[in-house]
Amino acid sequence: MTGIKRKVIVAVMALAFTFHLSPFTLRAQAPGTTPVKVSTETQTLHGRKYYVHIVETGQTVYSISKAYKVESYDAVTHVDIHFLHAGDTVWLPVKGQFAASSQDMEREKQEAIRRQTEERQQKSQPQQKPQDSPSTPPPAQYTPRTQNATSTQKAQKKQESPSTPPARTTGKVLKVSLLMPLHLDQIDEISTSKFDVEQRGKKSYKQFEFIEFYEGIRLALDHLAGQGISVELNVADVSENNAAAVEKAFRSHNAAEADVVVALLFRDAFSKAAALAKEAGVYIVNPMSTRSEICADNAYMVKIQPSMESQIETVLDNMATERPEGHLYIIHSGAATEKPVLDELKRQLTARKDLKYTLFNWNQSNKLTQTLKATPGCSVISICDLKADKMRVYVGNVLNRLSAIKSGSPTFYTLSDWTRDYPDVDFAQLQLLNYHTFSTAWDMTNSVHVDFLKEFRERYGSEPTSTLAATGYDLTLYILRGLNRRNSRFWEMPDVSLPELVHPLHLSRHQAGLENDQPQLFRMESLRFVPIF
Repeated sequence: MTGIKRKVIVAVMALAFTFHLSPFTLRAQAPGTTPVKVSTETQTLHGRKYYVHIVETGQTVYSISKAYKVESYDAVTHVDIHFLHAGDTVWLPVKGQFAASSQDMEREKQEAIRRQTEERQQKSQPQQKPQDSPSTPPPAQYTPRTQNATSTQKAQKKQESPSTPPARTTGKVLKVSLLMPLHLDQIDEISTSKFDVEQRGKKSYKQFEFIEFYEGIRLALDHLAGQGISVELNVADVSENNAAAVEKAFRSHNAAEADVVVALLFRDAFSKAAALAKEAGVYIVNPMSTRSEICADNAYMVKIQPSMESQIETVLDNMATERPEGHLYIIHSGAATEKPVLDELKRQLTARKDLKYTLFNWNQSNKLTQTLKATPGCSVISICDLKADKMRVYVGNVLNRLSAIKSGSPTFYTLSDWTRDYPDVDFAQLQLLNYHTFSTAWDMTNSVHVDFLKEFRERYGSEPTSTLAATGYDLTLYILRGLNRRNSRFWEMPDVSLPELVHPLHLSRHQAGLENDQPQLFRMESLRFVPIF
């Protein structure tokens, strides 16, 4: 066994024990770098001049931007910036055209803090309660979302939500149990041979599939330690997706005694963990699922990912705000997999009355352009869910038809990010259609995102390859700081989203459990995504 391999194995196995804010770093291999040769070739896009750089193996957006002496958030790519491959193209702005100044970024940050402060003050004001309203709805009652709600209205809705179940009082040291798949039993599969290191990215190991989530948690714990907040983190390896493995780990690691359990598990394993947490009266966090039904009958459930219902609400609010006189077309194919989304769209549209809409079946696609031309300035949302190959063809066809409308072109929405799902999608067409979506990409114009990536790179040697790192970071800061400040009262009315979080996070009870009701909608502008507040 080589010294490098022994070091990796020891580091991974250490995760199975309890940590108390001890420094920890884990990487399968050190990142390589390739010198960047500055190109003189330029191209004009949307009236702005860019250098055209062809990526070589080992180069990153950060290293390329540094060579061209521009900020990394001003670089333009047609792929996820953390999955660059040799031969990809990066466009770098010719200096002095439109790079955001640090003063501009600071003003944006202060404005975000001001908005959050106003919301917090509004929420703290006592609300006048109608005389005929019941004092407390029953715990399992479902409260439909109020339509066209502002942030303040969303905070007020929590008064109509199910009651908060009992929560234990926290001690001076917050106790967190983390259940996640580490696959320690397969540690011998890790290879650090020269060949495998040079071919990194072509061979993956389950041991490192979700490690960035843990690394994000560790960064947040460092921040909390700097604020004098003590946390005891107990990590359990639950590599099998079955109830017996979960129950064994839950009991052997005393998860029932924790102040909060975080479970990065697959569906069957998580269902068992959730049942055990409910039985023990401990709150359990699901970082990945978008399914609202997991909150239906478990008042101790905390769901971090916004639901499909809240995404639809956000999209319809945006349509009503930006195009109040517009018409909405919902493109579908009649597939059974589309039914939940279509039913929720129709439910919310029927309830709110401020948007006119028409269903359009893609089987009549030859009539799409003619239909949309009759209502210029309309909105279009696609919920088509076809088989993989058919979906790729559909994406190209629907964008061609929508882009053919030159006068009063529609505004296009999708619930999933097409730039991520279909890397060969035409960005120029999406830009023309004022594309709106819920992107999971890093926003390099956001100083919080940039600072997080820099800190992560300094701590672990490379930037994260997914936003799971930010999810772990955000939920840890948000929940543990809330518990430290307000103890068990935090669960009654969680705080508004903290300014230092990478992605917005605000929990409220829409069913029995707590759910993040702040999905972040983006629109495409200058070939990059800009958040809509």
